[in-house]
Amino acid sequence: MNLLAIDAGNTRIKWGLHDGQQWQQRGYLAHDEIGLLPTHISSADHIIVSNVAGASVGLAIAASFPAANTIHATPRQCGVSNHYEQPSQLGSDRWAALIAAHQLGASTALIVGAGTALTVDALHAGEFLGGIIAPGYQLMRSALTQNAAQLKVSTGTFANFPGTTADAITSGCQLALIGAIEHMAATLQQRTQQPVQIWLNGGDADLLAPHLSLPVRLEDNLVLTGLHIIAQEVFA
Repeated sequence: MNLLAIDAGNTRIKWGLHDGQQWQQRGYLAHDEIGLLPTHISSADHIIVSNVAGASVGLAIAASFPAANTIHATPRQCGVSNHYEQPSQLGSDRWAALIAAHQLGASTALIVGAGTALTVDALHAGEFLGGIIAPGYQLMRSALTQNAAQLKVSTGTFANFPGTTADAITSGCQLALIGAIEHMAATLQQRTQQPVQIWLNGGDADLLAPHLSLPVRLEDNLVLTGLHIIAQEVFA
């Protein structure tokens, strides 16, 4: 089965073509380039979509791929239970990433997406316990540099004791995200009495990974992997 998986995120659209054994093609497009995707791929038997980019992107995907199956989070799927008060309100990208991590062997873990937003989701023994959403690194940094008159500076570098305003902003934004992740890790460890692993993916994963004190597993394209796993159930 040739499967086209589409992950429409806040900033861009990632896609992958899977032949049942491995990814044959992968790439990404801007939101307004979705109409070009059919020209990038060979034929696909099935198409599965996660869309958190909004209705207009969803309509554009549907126009290019009328047979696409767009997923939504459910109370239980592919071995993962969803403990959101209203399970369908969980973002489909977060749901797919949780399912991917579970199938890849995550036991007690935080599934962290470091993109436009930072998402930190707690997974224990196949149970999604809940998670947080915060502004991502670029969004946080832009809020400072665009809204504070004295902070319109270029990007700095991380330092434990920053000596320039640019470094102070860069370091402060990264540490805010790292602190959120580590607080969630401590809370999860206290609840489960199990060691916690960080599963980290997203465009800013490399900024955060070196500064986390817990074991980190970098996993690119967790959402696409999750979509492939969900497709085995949906198209069985």
